[in-house]
Formats: sequence, structure tokens, C-alpha cells
Amino acid sequence: MSSFSSRPAVLAAACCSLLLVIGVTAARVIQVSYIGCFMDNSARDMRGLSGIKSVGEISVSDPRVISRSTSREFCSSFCALGGFPYFGLQNAWACFCSWDFGSLGPAEESDCNMTCNGNSSQMCGGPWRNSVFALTYRRSCFKQSQMPSLNVSSTLPTSWSIAAQTALDCLIPCEASADCQAVIFSGQQRLCHLLRFAYPPASLSSTDGDFLFAAESARSKTV
Repeated sequence: MSSFSSRPAVLAAACCSLLLVIGVTAARVIQVSYIGCFMDNSARDMRGLSGIKSVGEISVSDPRVISRSTSREFCSSFCALGGFPYFGLQNAWACFCSWDFGSLGPAEESDCNMTCNGNSSQMCGGPWRNSVFALTYRRSCFKQSQMPSLNVSSTLPTSWSIAAQTALDCLIPCEASADCQAVIFSGQQRLCHLLRFAYPPASLSSTDGDFLFAAESARSKTV
């Protein structure tokens, strides 16, 4: 887990806590920027979804999502659930999320020439070629809601727990960590569960506590 000793992170979380009390939340804005066309192979260059079986109602075929709805909007919204900084579109129908890319080198732009299944006006890579995009976030506050009915299924842990006396004890480390997208605070247990995705793992879906997630705007800007 990332260090959370910086004063800005403390102040940001404190601000969020105050806004939650008075019922006002700010949104997280996403900017989508095209980077370029990059090579891939059977070992996979973009592996952020490794070990994930499903996120909500969307199934993952390690380490990608295959969908007839694949488009820039579909893939960016899905990868944003895990706070990934990059996503890749391949072969018209595949969506990859990742913390890095480019291990196999760039490809010719003309290699990423297949239109997306979900939007024929967009290009979604090509055979063994990823159209790679960057996601930029501005996470300015957290929003409290009911526990989601959707969850994450994975062969790897998608949450970690720390001792906490108040919800603020959850927000400070979550705000400071790129791996944290939501928290569950159990006041009775004095425990905070920090979540890698905006949905809890199945093992925590029935946990009695407050669910807070990094607010996200439905708007996006593509560059």
C-alpha cells in the first residue's frame, strides 16, 4: 500500500469528510488521450486484469474483456472501475486494462485498422495490435452510497484491511493510493477495507458498514 504521510492527501481526505457530512460531493473527471499503436503477443503486453474473473456483470477472459459493445467509451469506463491509467483496444472486440504498456514496442499506425464492434467510427487496434489510450483522473472527493449489489470475482486479493476508528481513517490512505477506488468502513469492528475496484469482492459484499467510493463523472474528454 502506498505511503500516505503527505499533508495534501490528509487535507484532501479531510475536505471530503466534511463534504460528506453536509451532503455535497465533487466528481472525478476522466480525460481519455490516444497514445498510439503497440504490438502484442500471446504473453500479453497489458496484464492489469490478470487473475480477475469478473467485475460486476462483465466477465473477464484473462486478461481481457471481450464484448460486442467494445469501444473507447466502453473500455475507458470499465478500466476506470479499477483506476487503471491505460487501456488498450484490440482486434475490434477486446479491451485490456493496465498499469503499463509497450514492453513489445510500437507498431505501425496502419496496423491498428479495425473498427470497434461497439462504434464503427472508432479504431480498435488490429490482430495482435493494441490501440493504447491514457486515462487521467481528478479524484476530488468520495461519495457515500449503499453497498453495491455487484462485486468482483478474482483468484487474487482485490482488497486489504487496516484498523480504523473513523471513516476519515479510511479516506486518507485510500486517497493516497492509486490502488484504492473505494472503502468499506465498519465502525462496529473498527476496521477499514480498502478496495482495488469500485465494487467489493464477493467475500465482503455482505459486510455491515459504510461504503464510500471515489466519485466519477459520467462525462469524459477524448484527446
